Amino acid sequence: MAETSLLEAGASAASTAAALENLQVEASCSVCLEYLKEPVIIECGHNFCKACITRWWEDLERDFPCPVCRKTSRYRSLRPNRQLGSMVEIAKQLQAVKRKIRDESLCPQHHEALSLFCYEDQEAVCLICAISHTHRAHNVAPLDDATQEYKEKLQKCLEPLEQKLQEITRCKSSEEKKPGELKRLVESRRQQILKEFEELHRRLDEEQQMLLSRLEEEEQDILQRLRENAAHLGDKRRDLAHLAAEVEGKCLQSGFEMLKVRPLPLHSPSGRAQYSFAQAVLSAQNTHSALLL
Repeated sequence: MAETSLLEAGASAASTAAALENLQVEASCSVCLEYLKEPVIIECGHNFCKACITRWWEDLERDFPCPVCRKTSRYRSLRPNRQLGSMVEIAKQLQAVKRKIRDESLCPQHHEALSLFCYEDQEAVCLICAISHTHRAHNVAPLDDATQEYKEKLQKCLEPLEQKLQEITRCKSSEEKKPGELKRLVESRRQQILKEFEELHRRLDEEQQMLLSRLEEEEQDILQRLRENAAHLGDKRRDLAHLAAEVEGKCLQSGFEMLKVRPLPLHSPSGRAQYSFAQAVLSAQNTHSALLL
C-alpha cells in the first residue's frame, strides 16, 4: 500500500512537472531561449522578445524572415502581446514555487524526496534514511498516511473547539442583545417615573387649589366679621358720643339740676325704658371695655 501511494505521488508530481515545463517552453523566446521580455507577435503568429527580433532584423530592409518557420513578411510588423506577457509572469512565479517546494521536499542528507514519516523522531525522511541505521528500527509510514492520520487527530481536537466556539458565539450574541434590553427596561422605568410624578403633581395642584380656596373662604369670613365688628363699633361710637354730649350737658347744669338723676328707669311716652344718668355712664364704660377685649 505504501509503494502504491509512492507511485501515485510520483506520477502526479511528474504530470505537474511536465505541464510546468510546457508552460515554460511557451513562455520562452526562440532566439535567446529565456523568458519573453516585452513579447511581440509577428505576421506568422510566432512570439519573440522585442529586443531579440529587432536585433534579428537589424540589417534587413525588406523580406523579414521568422526565426522559427522562416516565413517572410514584407513589413517590419511587431504587435505587443500583453496577454502572453501576463502568462510569462505566471510561469516565472510557478517556477519559483516549484523550486521552493523541491528544495523543501528533498532530504538535506541524501537529496531524495521526503516520502516517509518517522513516528519516533517526528520528522519526514527519505527512503534511504528509512533503511539506514538511524531509522531502521523506527516505526515509519508513508508521508500521505501520516498526514491523513494527523489530520484525523486534528479533526478530533477541532470538534470540541468548534463546540466551544459556538457556545461563545451564542454567549456573545446574548451579551450583544443585553444593551438593547437594558435600554428598553430603562425607558419603561423612565416613563413610569414620569407618569408617577405627573400624577403626584396633579394631586399637589388639586390640594393646592383646595387649600387656596379654603384660605380665600376663611379670608372672606374674617373680613365679613371684621366689617360687622367695625359696624357694631360704629354704632357704639355714635351711642357713646351721644352719651358724652349728654354728660357734658349735665356738667354745665347747676348742682340742683344735676342731682335730679333718678336710679330707677323711667318710661318714655313711646313705652321704652329710660335709665338714670349714673346707669348710663356705667353701661358706656362696660361696653367700651367689652369692645376693647
